[in-house]
Amino acid sequence: LPIAGFTASATRQVRHDILKQLQMRNPDLYIASFHRKNLRYVVRECEAQTQMELLLRGLRHYTEGSVIVYAPTIRRVEETVENLQENGVAAISYHAKMEAPLRRQNQERWMSDEVRVLVGTIAFGLGINKPSVRAVIHLSLPKSIEQYYQEAGRAGRDGRPADCVLLWQKRDHVLLEYFIGKISDDAERERSWERKRVIAKFVDSQRCRHRQICVHFGETPKWEHCDSCDNCGAVPEWLSAKKEIPVSVPKPKRKISLPEPADQSWRARVPAPAPAAYDPGVAEYLREWRRIMAREQKVPAYIVLHDSTLEELCRRRPATLAELRQVPGIGERKADVYGAEILQALRNFDRGSRAVPDAAKEPSPAEQTLALIQQGCSFEEIARVRARQFSTIICTVANLIETGRVELHPEWVSPGAQAHIEAACGQVGVERLTEIKAGVPPFVSFNDIRLVVAHLRAQHRIRARSA
Repeated sequence: LPIAGFTASATRQVRHDILKQLQMRNPDLYIASFHRKNLRYVVRECEAQTQMELLLRGLRHYTEGSVIVYAPTIRRVEETVENLQENGVAAISYHAKMEAPLRRQNQERWMSDEVRVLVGTIAFGLGINKPSVRAVIHLSLPKSIEQYYQEAGRAGRDGRPADCVLLWQKRDHVLLEYFIGKISDDAERERSWERKRVIAKFVDSQRCRHRQICVHFGETPKWEHCDSCDNCGAVPEWLSAKKEIPVSVPKPKRKISLPEPADQSWRARVPAPAPAAYDPGVAEYLREWRRIMAREQKVPAYIVLHDSTLEELCRRRPATLAELRQVPGIGERKADVYGAEILQALRNFDRGSRAVPDAAKEPSPAEQTLALIQQGCSFEEIARVRARQFSTIICTVANLIETGRVELHPEWVSPGAQAHIEAACGQVGVERLTEIKAGVPPFVSFNDIRLVVAHLRAQHRIRARSA
């Protein structure tokens, strides 16, 4: 009797278990790639108030297509819908405790585009194949990579770019532990702890999100960086914007108190790290450095360095770039862009300096690069004078172009290359460098693309201000 089985998100172990349970011998296996290249994965840790502000900002950004917002509990679903409605966003709820007719009605309203935003628990989504979902936003840690991949994967099924944004809080760990503690079966509880460990590692990691997901499901990509996740430098504008959005958040009607899990034995299986020396003076010194860098680059401070990364720097006190790259939250890109400045700041503190050099008195890296450009230096000469990698100089120049401090020079990118890049951007947008690269001739480099994209973004801002 022929048997065909289909599943959307089975790891190698799960596939093995399926074959074993069905007693299938030497079956034909067809495994499609787990890489959804049109999705942009973005993970951000935040506080409750910040989370609602970011959610509102995101929903006002995604004006085209539909949005799914996943909340961990029925209460959070209702509170989120209430908050959104009070702030002028039309949203409806979906969860298991709703009356079936109302639940079905809400789903139909969302499917028919009568309402754009649906806030639901994991009860929503099975069998849903709406192609025009432009974003899936999670408001808590999912229970597993498999759950996250399935829920986030409801975005962008039309093949067009879509965002999968995970806005999580530290308290999410407590909620997951509470649910796991209620599991009576020992084996299933142990598997749940392992799934929690994997999702916790995923959100904390600085490695490519797409690659992590593929590897989890047994696929080994040939690439290291995707240009389609926050760790590879692709962050939506609304998550990087400085403008604050007024938000009205009702006070909770009652305080939620979660009981401790009945089984505490798991704690003994994960040895706690030895407490490291933490110097508040170093932390404040680095915060001041971060404030200066954020002002120069016109970005929020957390874009320069997240608080958790800053705390790790204080504990580890790296002395070399190699050591710096091992600090969670740094990665190759931040090490290239900020590495020398971070190490110099730590050295200055160790030498007794307690005041970060004033940006007005000591030229910033961007100002040094700008001065050398104005002197007619080439990018190669600037890299040599400043003792920086060429890619770092390109990133700095792109930032100068995007912020309007310097214009794109014809000698930097040939007119032919610029025309090809602008044409490609007209087709795929300016967010994903890899997609732009695929649409231009081989002679056009990623550095050319970075500079032209910065130029296009600067023009967009000028038009937006004059509109």
